[in-house]
Amino acid sequence: MSARRFVLLFVLLAGLRFAVVPIALASDATAPSRYRILPGDARRFYKIASEDGRPYRDFEVEYPPVMVAAIDVIDGGSVRSTTVRLMWSQLVIDLAIAAVVAWSWGRRAGIAYLVLGLPFLVYPFIYLRLDLLSVFLAVLGIALVRRRHQYGGGAVLAIACFAKLWPLVLVPVLIVRRAWRALAAFVAVGVAGTAAWVAWGGIDGPKQVLTFRGAKGWEFESTVGALVRSIGGASPHIERGAWRVGEVTTVVSGLLALALLAGVVMSWVLASRAKPRGTDVLDGLAPMAAITVFLVFSPLLSPQFLLWLLPFAAIAAAHGERVVTGLVFVVFGLSTALLALLPELIHGGTFALFVLISRNAFLIVLLAALAIRLMQSTGWRRAPSQLEPVTEIAA
Repeated sequence: MSARRFVLLFVLLAGLRFAVVPIALASDATAPSRYRILPGDARRFYKIASEDGRPYRDFEVEYPPVMVAAIDVIDGGSVRSTTVRLMWSQLVIDLAIAAVVAWSWGRRAGIAYLVLGLPFLVYPFIYLRLDLLSVFLAVLGIALVRRRHQYGGGAVLAIACFAKLWPLVLVPVLIVRRAWRALAAFVAVGVAGTAAWVAWGGIDGPKQVLTFRGAKGWEFESTVGALVRSIGGASPHIERGAWRVGEVTTVVSGLLALALLAGVVMSWVLASRAKPRGTDVLDGLAPMAAITVFLVFSPLLSPQFLLWLLPFAAIAAAHGERVVTGLVFVVFGLSTALLALLPELIHGGTFALFVLISRNAFLIVLLAALAIRLMQSTGWRRAPSQLEPVTEIAA
């Protein structure tokens, strides 16, 4: 892709994003329209920033410390001002991610990031959350490692884990790449950061984040929660700021954690055996597989979590992975539709539940497709061809 074409496409796709924010901010949250601001997270952020005392010690917080610091930065003194600051800041971060992807993985990947993210603009909830911050830090960390800035990359990846926990599933890429200096930097920053976190907020800080302030139920959009809601007929209720159903028992929680760990390990083991271990595998398919495992087995699956897949799907798309890219695009579209259908989903509307089950089914199909592609990258279909010379000799 020529530099001129890249700039034109980047400006066009960025312009669409700039147009969406004022339209969303001008919408009336109280109007009976599907297209309206749902400032649930902005309200929560404002409440956290307005609390007296120290987070984790004096009041419970479900976000890691880097996220808490970002919440303090975007606080505008009111829910409305916080919402405005939140949307514009996340727009800037969104474009920054596209720039980092283009810088490290090429112009085609940068444009693919902006194109694959188009479904999210239909209902721009991604700018009403802070998940893009963790995505930016995670992608920047891996990009720095790829660009041979190992100490900086490892440190930034560790910081990303203090914004959201999900980047932990990306850490094995440092081992597969044999980026030992990056891994050492990650461990050093991780240990120091955890020690500082506990010293400042107490031992309950990590516990509040891991348990989402002690929530017990399934988030009703998660893979298991959707089945409990649809088949079991359980009524959703608000718990710790999310709509939940049923209860996650200790046994089930342990089994899910084991399944998640096994899936993440298997993703990276397959990536380590790929022949060759190209960019499409290490920076595209394997991160997508690890993140999708996390999403499928997590008791909490909010629509903004799908953002975690976006940059890695763009890298895969730039390398011609059409099937997984198409599946991701469908999952993004259905997740956006779920936000517009939220009232119907809460009340058990048939169509809304169908969209939810369909989204989760496509997510599982995506995981299967990624597993197949990773197995193919290891050469598992090459065995028959190895027998051909023996067959010829026998003949």
